[in-house]
Amino acid sequence: MKKPTIVFGMNSMFAVQHLLPEILGLVRQQGFQVAVIAPGPKDARGLQDMSVGGCEVGFCPVPMEREISPLSDLRALWRIFRILGALRPAITNMSTPKMALLGGLAAWLARVPHRIYTLRGLRYETTRSWKRAVLVACERIACSCAHQVIAISSSVQEAALQERLTTAKKITVLGDRVSEGIAIPPCAETQCPSLEELRVKTGIPEGSAVIGFVGRLTRDKGIHELVECFSALRRDGLAVHLLLLGDFEPGDPVEEATASLIRSDPDVHWVGYVPQPRPYYQLMDVFVFPTHREGLGKVLLEAAAAGKPAVSTYTTGVIDVVQAGVTGLLVPPGDARALTRAVATLLGDGELAARMGKSARLLVQEHFDNGIYLERLGSMLRSMAHTDSGPDRQTETATPSFANLPRGR
Repeated sequence: MKKPTIVFGMNSMFAVQHLLPEILGLVRQQGFQVAVIAPGPKDARGLQDMSVGGCEVGFCPVPMEREISPLSDLRALWRIFRILGALRPAITNMSTPKMALLGGLAAWLARVPHRIYTLRGLRYETTRSWKRAVLVACERIACSCAHQVIAISSSVQEAALQERLTTAKKITVLGDRVSEGIAIPPCAETQCPSLEELRVKTGIPEGSAVIGFVGRLTRDKGIHELVECFSALRRDGLAVHLLLLGDFEPGDPVEEATASLIRSDPDVHWVGYVPQPRPYYQLMDVFVFPTHREGLGKVLLEAAAAGKPAVSTYTTGVIDVVQAGVTGLLVPPGDARALTRAVATLLGDGELAARMGKSARLLVQEHFDNGIYLERLGSMLRSMAHTDSGPDRQTETATPSFANLPRGR
């Protein structure tokens, strides 16, 4: 009996490398053939071999613009449609906004028997006017093309239903709070540098108070408010250092004054993008994540697993993983003053910070073990694979053929 195929689609290789490794390993173990569709070089053609988190999968490169680009988007839609027509997958699982729309439409046109949309966040939450209306419409189309919508968190599900993106019958959360967790294995001595080595590497003096951030350095992540908070703490006489892990993005740039301070201030330690940030959490006294919108915020779970209290915002996604007053403090998004007060509270009360850090670690262990969610996702995929036809196709799914994958546009 030949293996069924599942195709995953995302609109950035960064997302593929960071969000899919454990899921791809799961579906390979369960007997699926696996292919990934994601942006690649414009001259790339056909199916290629790719390793994602040590898992070998077929990679189908599709050039794709991150922002709205009608002609480019039509070309991408056509190319994804041809890929799906050649692979004849039993299941597609599309996520991230642009791929959810184009990949979802292509899967619907190709009559894929079982179509999943993993809704990882709501990009329209930080947009206004016509652009918000367009993004909401795109989300509704993506949801309409799917048979099953998996909301990444309960608050994302609630917001999607409130905006009428889909129906309560179609959308689900795999757990009682979220649909994905984390799996952070013990840090082997040969893999993780010591605290002293990290201090030397980052240039942070011993005994300094450190607030840390991990993520993209963009406006939507609240970098402006974070820098304002850092500057205010110093004006109040606190010898604090700021540790930043992540890169700037031209699509959502921060103010030039903010970027300049990050690059030039000796008390700001900008490490850049780090594939495995886990060791750096031990340098932080408080993890600060002033995001304006979020789907889940896995860095908050990573910080919690490291026993660090968090200061974040009352936003979708965050409220599912941070218990205000228990594992951290929450403030309104965009409020630099409230952020400063909250961070100062934890820096000034070591006992409170330690208690919240301990509670955060316990919360991750009890409710965010990724093994739980992988098992539930696996059950869903097995059930679909054993059903020969989906809700809108009554013919048996043909065996996929990688050899027939289109080589041109």
